[in-house]
Amino acid sequence: MIEHAGAGRDDRDQAVVDGAFGCGYLVLGGTRASAPDLVAGWPVHRLGSLSYHLHPRARLHTVIRDHGPGRIVLLGDPVDVDTGTVDGTRIGETALDVWASGGLSAVVRYLAYLGGRWTAILEASAPADSPAPADITVVPDCQATQAVFYSTSAGIALGSQPALVAAATGAGPDEAAEQMLQDLRAARRKGVVFLPGTMTTHEQVLPLVPNHLLRIRLRDTSAEVSHERFWPFQDRVEITDTERVTREFIDYFREHTQLLCSINRPIVSLTGGLDSRTTLAAALPHLHRDSFTFTYYNPRDGLVGEGAPLDVFTANALSNAVGVQHRVLRWRQPAKGSVFAQIYDRTYPVRRGSTGAAHAMWADLPHDVIHLQSIGAELGTTFYAARPGVPITPQRLLEIVTARHDLPEQMAHDAFADYLDYAQFSQSAIGGYDYHDVFYWEQRMGKWGYQKYQDGDFSHRMLMPFNSRGLIEIMQSLPYQQRADKVLLQAMLATVPMLNDARLPPHLRAGPSAPAPEPITWRDLVAARPHVRPRIRTALDRVFEHRRGMP
Repeated sequence: MIEHAGAGRDDRDQAVVDGAFGCGYLVLGGTRASAPDLVAGWPVHRLGSLSYHLHPRARLHTVIRDHGPGRIVLLGDPVDVDTGTVDGTRIGETALDVWASGGLSAVVRYLAYLGGRWTAILEASAPADSPAPADITVVPDCQATQAVFYSTSAGIALGSQPALVAAATGAGPDEAAEQMLQDLRAARRKGVVFLPGTMTTHEQVLPLVPNHLLRIRLRDTSAEVSHERFWPFQDRVEITDTERVTREFIDYFREHTQLLCSINRPIVSLTGGLDSRTTLAAALPHLHRDSFTFTYYNPRDGLVGEGAPLDVFTANALSNAVGVQHRVLRWRQPAKGSVFAQIYDRTYPVRRGSTGAAHAMWADLPHDVIHLQSIGAELGTTFYAARPGVPITPQRLLEIVTARHDLPEQMAHDAFADYLDYAQFSQSAIGGYDYHDVFYWEQRMGKWGYQKYQDGDFSHRMLMPFNSRGLIEIMQSLPYQQRADKVLLQAMLATVPMLNDARLPPHLRAGPSAPAPEPITWRDLVAARPHVRPRIRTALDRVFEHRRGMP
């Protein structure tokens, strides 16, 4: 999207409304709850005890029957791989049947294995004019990619962003959370940092952690909420039959990706890595004639290493090999006061993250596409390589986040002490799964990942082929080393030979056969920035003149 200086105020305001909190929602209940100005102009649906304020691009599906167990509301894009459907109403009807025949635990389990990207809200039926509180259950998708934040300070408020919930309840910024982020960044100068444990950007606003649900008892003026783990449903069983697991993975991954591609015109975020290449392999038969792949590029990264340029060149070569158009998106900051700057400030009023990629997608990509993003593949392969056989403690969790072993106990206590109870995060509760994998799933994906998805939702809809519990369980059934070696991704790529490394030019191939990179010198920096050459020449002339004048 190109921002025209002469655009009218109405057009500008509409663009901000369309972008801010893209595809998000705010759900309110109780007589004390009131909608903030942030959602002014959003469609409102009053269903049961709750009012649903939906972003104009958000999708809602609701099902209720006379004499049924209650109402099911699905926000977003659910996918049922078992029945091969993306029809939200049909999925809701199936869920209602399961609820009626098996009870609440059965319908939670059915919902837990849906793919796609969604949030489910179930409100049990109650007699008319009953004084009893409303019973509401909230279930997130596999990675809580359509995030849920909540507060009970004024009835119940559920939202896709902390700022929405805070605006509805009058909550202010959490200064302790901001200080924690500063401390984490000081401890970890490079790499990802995120608000740990139960912290969010605002006071009295809590996160719904992946693999957990909310049970809400809503009265006129108050709400009681319990945050409960529902996964794993059974203990992990390791499977050494790699051929069997490979077949199951390929079939499941292909089917899930095909269904995602059927929602709208798909495009694929592509780098030189295996995760996104695997997504392209599964999506390839379902791409449209005007589908394409794309890669971000930050020009500054090209000055300090070869990784970013190689990603662009490799993605281009792979796309060319399979006959798909490839685009390069230039990572850049929005202009101060621009439409996108206003969109971003409204969505993140307390703490701004990196805006370069989000701005590039909003400005340069069509707004009517499904963007396939491979985030989450690490849940099924591995991410944290250092796995000492020590118990789960706040100190150990802080070590995982910072890669530091010398940080004070008080910092670990502030970050994670309440989280162990809040998320029922203990070895016995996670059924034989490695806590490093579960921690990555529930903390990094739940607290950092949702912001990456919002980056795409500012303009279009981002969906994740790896966001499926059935798929992740298949991948995590393999022994650790096979997961670390990414044997399943390699097997999927083997089904599309044109995406193998052997098809790439020699200098782009991974592995020991690749030539050693040459170090970047000051001449490379000057060549990349020709506009600084006159200034460098002037500075050198002054140095030489000074030397000539010395005795």
